[in-house]
Amino acid sequence: LVLEELDALIPDAGAAQVTLSLSVPEGSTVEPGTVIARYEGPTAAILQAERVSLNLLQRLSGTATTAVRYQAAAGNACKVLDTRKTTPGLRQLEKYAIRTTGGHNHRMGLWDAILIKENHARAAGGVRQAALTALDRRSPETPVIVEVTSLPELESLCDLPLTRVLLDNFIPADIERAVTMRNACRSGFALEASGGITLETIGAYAKAGAEYISVGALTHSVKALDLSLLLEDA
Repeated sequence: LVLEELDALIPDAGAAQVTLSLSVPEGSTVEPGTVIARYEGPTAAILQAERVSLNLLQRLSGTATTAVRYQAAAGNACKVLDTRKTTPGLRQLEKYAIRTTGGHNHRMGLWDAILIKENHARAAGGVRQAALTALDRRSPETPVIVEVTSLPELESLCDLPLTRVLLDNFIPADIERAVTMRNACRSGFALEASGGITLETIGAYAKAGAEYISVGALTHSVKALDLSLLLEDA
């Protein structure tokens, strides 16, 4: 997908074509100085596409690297998810970059899962009522995820066939209590932690028992990798 996007940026130069190939597989760990891709073709055409293609590669490489670091800090028992806090116009590419590293995507948009957040619950008359409405009106097999901000709200959902319950701004100790509560009521839904979780704190949330942790920083606060394009003689 990334290769196709970059290839589309390169203009034709008369009858001559510019070709683009990756020198290392996507998702690979590379050392400084590694050649990751090659353009071949007329110099003018390559230079016209240089800045935009480098911007994309730097941004997406930074996204993939950030996802790797968060997942490593969380450990294998917990899946780290991205969010919809993506760069306008780049959602598919940023989520693709995360998948290339073995990372995990949350929903792509409003159509592939129902996520009930605080404002939805307030408009519906409460978390439980919002969840019941979603379960009643959803298409078959559509995941239903409900955000809660307290343990009493979680308790009110314990008998419902939800996909996941998102524990928003819980501390690790309350994640542990939520796991105990969920297990006691024998509900089948998974627990997801979110809200201000950093690279330094994610391990504690995973250790507390969250099966999923969603992190907006995977896409909205990445540091682009430092890449450059250098011409070589044919």
